[in-house]
Amino acid sequence: MGQLSKDVLEEIKKRAEGYKADMSAFLRAIVKNPGESADEAKHVETIKNEMEKVGFDEVKVDPQGNVMGFMGSGKTLICFDGHIDTVGIGNRANWNFDPYDGYEDDTKIGGRGVSDQLGGTVSAVYAAKIMKDMGLLNDKYRVMVVGTVQEEDCDGLCWQYIINEDKIRPEFVVSSEPTDGGLY
Repeated sequence: MGQLSKDVLEEIKKRAEGYKADMSAFLRAIVKNPGESADEAKHVETIKNEMEKVGFDEVKVDPQGNVMGFMGSGKTLICFDGHIDTVGIGNRANWNFDPYDGYEDDTKIGGRGVSDQLGGTVSAVYAAKIMKDMGLLNDKYRVMVVGTVQEEDCDGLCWQYIINEDKIRPEFVVSSEPTDGGLY
């Protein structure tokens, strides 16, 4: 994609801000359902529906349960990955809000799995939409957004499946694993 001009970066930010309410509603819709490892079906369904709603060129769920959306037609495949399973909530009495209803104020959204990694998956879905809408996915690039399953129990198994069974091998993968703003 090369270096983007300041004007293009500002347009991306403007469009992302315009989708703030949609992204918030999408994230809260995922969080409403428990999604512990090997029980991510409701998360998969919610993400698949949103990908179709925002205009992904292709959306599919592989036999392992990973949900994948594709935008663009280029030969260079860039993937954005986020695992969509969560750990349990533990003792519900330790929560000061319902972890499946969550909460939202002007600056934060809380709920089970919001930062690890459902928020990253939501961001990736809308980033792909913005890239497509702005014409950034020319005949050189294709973007894949994948919500991977069973990371909490079998970290890495989902990508072994995607590469070995689905026969999909991106040029590189950007993980939405939370890092406190660090690049890893």
